[in-house]
Amino acid sequence: MKVAVYYNNQDVRIENRPIPQPKSDEFLVKTKACGVCVADTMEWYLTPRAPLTLGHEAVGVVEEVGSDIHNIKVGDRVVVHHHIPCLVCEHCRRGNFTMCESFRKTHIHPGGFSEYFTASAAHAERDTLILPENVSFKAGTLVEPLACIIHAIQKAGVKAGDSVALIGTGTMGLMFIQCLKYWGVRKLVVYEMLDWRINKAHEFGAQNVWKPGNDPQAELEKVQELFQSDGADKVFIAAKDISAMKLGMNLVNKGGTVMFFATPKPEESIEIFPSHIFFNEITITSTYSANHLDTRMALDLIASGDVWADKIISHTYPIEELSDAILQTVSRQESLKCVVEFNN
Repeated sequence: MKVAVYYNNQDVRIENRPIPQPKSDEFLVKTKACGVCVADTMEWYLTPRAPLTLGHEAVGVVEEVGSDIHNIKVGDRVVVHHHIPCLVCEHCRRGNFTMCESFRKTHIHPGGFSEYFTASAAHAERDTLILPENVSFKAGTLVEPLACIIHAIQKAGVKAGDSVALIGTGTMGLMFIQCLKYWGVRKLVVYEMLDWRINKAHEFGAQNVWKPGNDPQAELEKVQELFQSDGADKVFIAAKDISAMKLGMNLVNKGGTVMFFATPKPEESIEIFPSHIFFNEITITSTYSANHLDTRMALDLIASGDVWADKIISHTYPIEELSDAILQTVSRQESLKCVVEFNN
C-alpha cells in the first residue's frame, strides 16, 4: 500500500508498505478520502517528530474486522475519529473527554494519508460512525473538523439570542457561521482580511462582514453600535494571527466569553490585563479537538444539509500530491478545504 511520510511541508515521500493485518481487537479500513487540517501544515509542531504519517480526518470502507469486534462489519462506509476517551478517568467522569490521557494517546495507524489504516476495538465501540448514503466520502472528511467547531460552541455556552463576533473565515470560520445560525444566533459580526473570503462569508450567510481597522477602540464602537450593547457576548477567534487574538479580546461584552480556537506558535503571546477581566467578569477559554458526542452531531449536520460540506471542499489531490495540498492550505490563495482522495 502507498503511505505518505511527512518530513516537512515541501518534503512528503511516498513509501510502499505491506497492508497491515488487523489483530483480533482491531479493524482494517481501506481509505477513500482524508482531509488536510491546518495542523497538518504546522512545521514548528510537526518537524521535530518527523518522519511521520499524518491524516486524522479519514473516511473509508471497512475491509477486515477482528474477531473481538461486533458493532461494525466488512463493507461499512465509516468515518473513524482518531482520538477516543477511556470514559472512566477523572476527566471523562467530569465530561472533559478531550483532556483524557487515553484520548491523546489513541490514533489510527499509520495515519489517514495511507491507502489502508487500522483502528482499535475501542475506536469501533466509541467513535466510528456509519456514513449515511447521502454523505459522500469527501463530505465525511469534514466530520472531525466540524465536530471541533461544535465542541467550541458548546463549551462557550452559546444560546439563541447571543451576540457573537467571529474572527477568521477560512474553512472553520465558514462552518462556524452555519453552526451559529443553527444554534439560533442572529446577531453576528464576522471579521476577515481577504476579499475572497469576505465574499465567501456572505455566501455562507453572514450579513455583517468587516475588515478590521487599525484602531481597536473604533472597532469596539462599531460592534457596540451594531449590537446596542457593550460588546459581543461570545467572541470566537478562528484565526491563528496574534492580531486576531488582540482584536477578539477587545470586542467582548461585559460578562462575555472569549474562545481561543486557533493555535499560534508557542513563543507568540498577547498582553492580558487582569483588572479589566476582573471588573468586567470576562471568561477566557479555549478548546482542543472534539469528543464522541460532537462527532455524532457533526455527521447529523452534514447529512441534513445544515452545513454545506460540498461547498467547503475546494481542492482534491491524489496521495502523491499531498505536499501540494499542504502548501495550498498554507497559502490561503482562494482555497478552502483540501482533501486527498484515494482511487484504491
